[in-house]
Amino acid sequence: MKYCHMINKKNIITVVFLLCFLGLYAQKPSDAQRVNVHFSEVSLKEILTQISADYHIQFSYGNDHLALNQKISFHSEDKNLEATLKQLFEDNNIVYRTIGSQLVLKPGSNKNKNKKKKAREKRKKRRDAIREERDKETLERGRLFDFDIHSEIIGNKDLSLEEEELERDLISTDPIQAINTEEIGGVYYRDTLQTEETNRVAPGKYRSTKTSLGQFSVLPFLASNIRHRNRFNVFSFNLIWGMNGGVNGFEFGLMGNSIQRHVHGLQIGGFFNNAEGHLYGMQFSGILNIVKGDIVGLQVAGLWNLGGNVYGSQFSILGNIARDLYGMQVSGFSNIATDVYGFQVSGLFNFANGKLYGSQIAGFGNIAWGGKSAVQFAGLFNISAKAQFQIAGLFNSAQFVDGAQLGGLNIAKTVKGVQMGLINTTKELEGLQVGVINHANKATGLMLGLINIVDSIKGVPIGLINIVNKNGYNRIEVFGTDAMYVNLGAKFGFEHYYHIVQIGWKVDAENIYTWTAGIGVGTKLKLNEALHFNFELLSSHVNENDLWTKELNLLNQFKATLDIRVRDRVSFFVGPVFNALMSGLYNEETQIHGPNIMPYTLFDQTNQKGTNLKLWIGFTAGLRF
Repeated sequence: MKYCHMINKKNIITVVFLLCFLGLYAQKPSDAQRVNVHFSEVSLKEILTQISADYHIQFSYGNDHLALNQKISFHSEDKNLEATLKQLFEDNNIVYRTIGSQLVLKPGSNKNKNKKKKAREKRKKRRDAIREERDKETLERGRLFDFDIHSEIIGNKDLSLEEEELERDLISTDPIQAINTEEIGGVYYRDTLQTEETNRVAPGKYRSTKTSLGQFSVLPFLASNIRHRNRFNVFSFNLIWGMNGGVNGFEFGLMGNSIQRHVHGLQIGGFFNNAEGHLYGMQFSGILNIVKGDIVGLQVAGLWNLGGNVYGSQFSILGNIARDLYGMQVSGFSNIATDVYGFQVSGLFNFANGKLYGSQIAGFGNIAWGGKSAVQFAGLFNISAKAQFQIAGLFNSAQFVDGAQLGGLNIAKTVKGVQMGLINTTKELEGLQVGVINHANKATGLMLGLINIVDSIKGVPIGLINIVNKNGYNRIEVFGTDAMYVNLGAKFGFEHYYHIVQIGWKVDAENIYTWTAGIGVGTKLKLNEALHFNFELLSSHVNENDLWTKELNLLNQFKATLDIRVRDRVSFFVGPVFNALMSGLYNEETQIHGPNIMPYTLFDQTNQKGTNLKLWIGFTAGLRF
């Protein structure tokens, strides 16, 4: 009895031990379990807590050892749980070990940290290279988004429908002759019709089908052709709504028409028309037309037209959608297509997801991505990958411009042509920029504006302020002359040609104040590293005892100064100044023409119109920074 009691006690202990072991085993993550984990700017502590709750994993760590409050981002797709945790810990330099049912975590060594950092950088470079290659392929393929508009919106139905045999000869079709569409009006079109092939959209290019003279329907289940619904009809009348195999003539539906195959001829629906196959002819409806195949002809709808490849035109009040457009889309709201070989005209916006070999005209904006966008006109904005001509009221944006951008704000990555607007900016310029503010990283050509900013230039920036960073000549100077005692000037441009902005101030012995504001141009002639000459032409308006003198009062100067470098970016300059003062002022009390700013004159003469000219030679000296 005692022995049995001991056995029972041992059995109980064994069962309890097995249950605990199974419980611990159940908490252990399965290697086959696939998980998706996404965290962005979340603390490490929150990530561990979330993983512990979702996958029943117990973590053990010291709060003082791990950077638990550090914000990190971590993403893992379609990996088992063990690989996901391994990636998480390696990315954050954490060493882990399984002890019992827990994962014990501690910080890794600096050596491991550097090694893992290099591994992360290597993975990042590999991802960036893959992304760059994918973007390049996307651009070459002519897609802004990696999906087909037509397939996403109205589906991509297989048109190889089962059709019944018809006891008659097939309608023969002639092959399309090769048409040279390589270049039309200076715009290159892709050679979609360069090879001879059977016309895939010509009438008659389908399997033999049985055709009925006509049918009458109230609803699809109340129809004269209910036993032969897959047949084509020469004449079809649907009192409310009808469903037929196809149309080889004319169909009218008070509410709508649904066709399982193709439409050859005219289809009119009060509210809608829907064709699973192709349309060779015309569709008219009050609200919506849908053709899942190709359209050779015309779609007109009160609200929307949706079609496959359109060889013709779509007109609607609200919008048009097509895969490839060879023709015209006109709508009051929007037009959407993949590749456009023709025109898109809308009241609001046009969107070509692929290439645009034609024109987009919109009241609001145009978007085209892929091949060269021939012409874009918009009241507000134009966006394109490769643009030839963009005109917008507000802004234009393109990666590559091989032509012109005209708008309030023009943005491009590379410009070979003209940018003209209030503000123009590009990374690389080969051509002309005209605007109030022009900016380019690298320019070859002419920049004409009030303010020109460029990193490096092979050409000429012409403006009031020209800032050239790399090979530029940008200086501030404080100096005095015999005409104006205190002057502050700024020079912007590059050494061979720069612009000058300066102001001057003077108070004479009679307590008469005079100030000047002037602009000019100059060039630098380098002698050696410490010496060079500056030759400058300036014209300043002279204001005497007044905020601004309205009469003619110009001081024109030619300066030739020797610049001596004192230290890096600091130099002393001195030289003669040749002055010519033209003034229409006359003081009746003193009977003197012009302001009294010259110490003497070499020439002083007044013409019959009262304009006085004074000439003298002075000097200037100052510091240049």
